[in-house]
Amino acid sequence: MNKLISASLAILLGWSGTAFAQNEEDALRYTRLGLQGSARIQGIGGAQTALGADISTMATNPAGLGMFRRSEANVSIGFTNNSTNSLFGNNSIPDERTTLNIPHAGVVFSNRRDDNDGSDWRGTSFGFSLSRLNNFNNRFTYNGATSATAPGLAEYIYERALAEGRTVDDLDDEYRQGYTSLAGLAYGTYLLDVLEDDQGEYYLPTERFGALNLREELERRGSLNQIDFAFGTSFRDKIYLGASLGIVTSKFTQERIYRENESDQSTDFANLELRDEFTTEGAGVNLKLGVIVRPIDALRFGVSIQTPTAFSFTERYNRSLYTTFEGTAGLENYSASELPGEFSYSLTTPFRANGGVAVFIGKYGFITADAEYVDYSNMRFSEDDDGSGFSTYFSGINSRIKDTYKSAMNYRIGAEGRYEVFRLRAGYAISESPYKNSAFDAAVNTFTLGAGVRLQNYYADVAFSRSNGNSLYAPYTFDDPTQNPVVDIDQKQSNVMFTVGFNF
Repeated sequence: MNKLISASLAILLGWSGTAFAQNEEDALRYTRLGLQGSARIQGIGGAQTALGADISTMATNPAGLGMFRRSEANVSIGFTNNSTNSLFGNNSIPDERTTLNIPHAGVVFSNRRDDNDGSDWRGTSFGFSLSRLNNFNNRFTYNGATSATAPGLAEYIYERALAEGRTVDDLDDEYRQGYTSLAGLAYGTYLLDVLEDDQGEYYLPTERFGALNLREELERRGSLNQIDFAFGTSFRDKIYLGASLGIVTSKFTQERIYRENESDQSTDFANLELRDEFTTEGAGVNLKLGVIVRPIDALRFGVSIQTPTAFSFTERYNRSLYTTFEGTAGLENYSASELPGEFSYSLTTPFRANGGVAVFIGKYGFITADAEYVDYSNMRFSEDDDGSGFSTYFSGINSRIKDTYKSAMNYRIGAEGRYEVFRLRAGYAISESPYKNSAFDAAVNTFTLGAGVRLQNYYADVAFSRSNGNSLYAPYTFDDPTQNPVVDIDQKQSNVMFTVGFNF
């Protein structure tokens, strides 16, 4: 179990002893992507690398633009339900959140040569599209008791303060000038204290006995979106080439309230509450290149690559800590709030490669399949060494990324059946676990269904998808992972999506 926890613990945001909030799971949030595309593409499990002639192809394999014979535009609307079930000890708590979104929209302008034209280059297409890559909206709650000997948040703060070399002078400066760290908040609320004879050392002011009762409420909001500007062309209607420039935008907000109380009434400590909120906004850029080969009308092969996405983020954060102790005159309450902070950093996500095949069964439909390669261990944070300590901190995070993650394959398969103007679709996708040396199954499985109507100049599609996955969560992590309070989270996401489009 030690290896499992240390290798695959999904720490959504660690409460570090500094203002830094990034960790290996923050990098994964912007790298492990969800199901993408129009309702037609989502209905077939997202398998579109070799399919072509869909506006969604700009975000995966822009060579598909070379197959357009007419200009086209579409827009989608989606309803997403995220449900979680959090298990801590013997307590299981369900929660869910439903949101309305626009997961896809786009337009393609096609310039197709006349069939009597003798040129080998049959036409070109330009387009732009908006695709939702990830939906961050989620929330969960857990509560329960730790073991009798388990340390709590105070012990975690103390361990981190010692590891970071914090001194009493540091903490006194924060007390006088404004709190800028979790250790400073603990010092201001007497979770950390100094001896009266002032030996220059701080300590935990009271021993803790018995189990700790924990409760945390966490809510996340936001999304990861990509705008693609793409070009595609056709050579003899046999080879299709394309390129697209992707501009990725992100906004992620997380709010949480962590509460802890002592079950043994003989100690001075009674309870604490930590409120934490941060918002991260950023943008990145990538380039995609692709090719589709159609040796015969019934068979297509597709390959595409995507460069690493270079992100730049700005984060704003604040925290408040409240504590209660048993004093000589009864309960004594203390509080301290961190000065609102802001800092910027960069993240580079890995190179991605896609391969696919599509087989058409005359006028009755097709079967298509994709395989995608991603090396999650190549995620990297960076920051200029300006004396703030960011570079040293990110160096440690990047080492943990290398040790925690591995390369993985993502597979997608789907089929469409046709009868006159009607379409029926089904698909399946699996995203392999990105974790190295872990017995914990972090794979995400997605099942999809879809239907549509295709008229001469208009079309309408609907898709339903259901994703299942599991993760582990801890509000704080000790150097000894066996001391971490671990929450097992079962996650399910359901999407209903509608797309309408027309040719012009």
